Amino acid sequence: MQSVLRWSDRLAGLLAGTAAILAIAMSLFVVLSSIMRYFVGAPFAFTEELVGLLFTAMIFAGLPVCTLRRRHISVTIVPDLMPEAMRRFIDRVAYAIVAVFCVWFGILTWEYLQITIALDARSAGSRLLLWPWTAVLPLSCLLSGLAALLRMVAPAEYLQDRTHRGAE
Repeated sequence: MQSVLRWSDRLAGLLAGTAAILAIAMSLFVVLSSIMRYFVGAPFAFTEELVGLLFTAMIFAGLPVCTLRRRHISVTIVPDLMPEAMRRFIDRVAYAIVAVFCVWFGILTWEYLQITIALDARSAGSRLLLWPWTAVLPLSCLLSGLAALLRMVAPAEYLQDRTHRGAE
């Protein structure tokens, strides 16, 4: 189990770095588009579509990291009032629901990926190839689902949150 946890931490670090690089690239394209629009008079045709694709890829690259490291938004009013064993049970049920959702959404995004490949789909304005961007979606669902399953079975000491909880 320890080797799986170490491997998942490395993968989470890699995905977090990828999401950060995508955020930086997205910001650079927004700045470049603004400079071109206001100083040259015409922005590049591809920047708006590319920024949208980078944003989507950034979100889906970060989703497994947030799931594994529990860095997502959570409402803890009721669980904070319960004993630790009950909180852990509620977490396991919640991550089971996340895993089921990831399977369902992963199947839908896999079908969408197959359609974009079959149609050689491209973006409307700048004709960017879409299948590499849609490939991020099922991969993210797979990794998020695995992260949720890992959160369900990992030892409690590994899962200790160091985040601030509302009542503390």
